[in-house]
Amino acid sequence: MIIEDDSFALGMPTPVQMLRQHARLVEAECEQLRHELDRARENIEKLVAIHQAQAAEITKLTARIERMTWELSDALVENTELKNRHIRGCPATWGAMPPKG
Repeated sequence: MIIEDDSFALGMPTPVQMLRQHARLVEAECEQLRHELDRARENIEKLVAIHQAQAAEITKLTARIERMTWELSDALVENTELKNRHIRGCPATWGAMPPKG
């Protein structure tokens, strides 16, 4: 907003002229603050949307991590069982044949 200051061209302004000028300055500042407030509100809305999307993604990834943890645990149990079988060797009835004595 362009502030008119023609009233000051002829010398010392009157108190009324000074008050009008001050009112124009305050109006211009108020308008600028409203514009900044609108921009801030838009930014807040965008940030809230981003946060909600990230929260949903975190929930999804947390569930995936939990599922993969269970799968890893099952794989470790299976691996341990296979190692134990390998250490003990073949069972006594391996191949459905009785052990040779």
